[in-house]
Amino acid sequence: MLQYLLMCKSLTYAQRASRALERLGITAIITKAPKSVTGQGCSYCVKVSEKNLVRSLSILKDAGLGPVRVFLVSYDGSVSEVQE
Repeated sequence: MLQYLLMCKSLTYAQRASRALERLGITAIITKAPKSVTGQGCSYCVKVSEKNLVRSLSILKDAGLGPVRVFLVSYDGSVSEVQE
């Protein structure tokens, strides 16, 4: 299954985003962003499944927690940015 990484401004924003999604039944996992994506090791993101991407983006936008960037994690583990 394809996964998407919704980059957040900080750990606090990732926690808020995860809670907002979980309250509406979407599984959201907080994780550190891959260094290949950020160039640094201190960024956080929320991981959601492909089937929940559109709904997740809508929920986060409505809550004022929209992600900074969105990345696709392919089946082979490679990561690429998704243009909205």
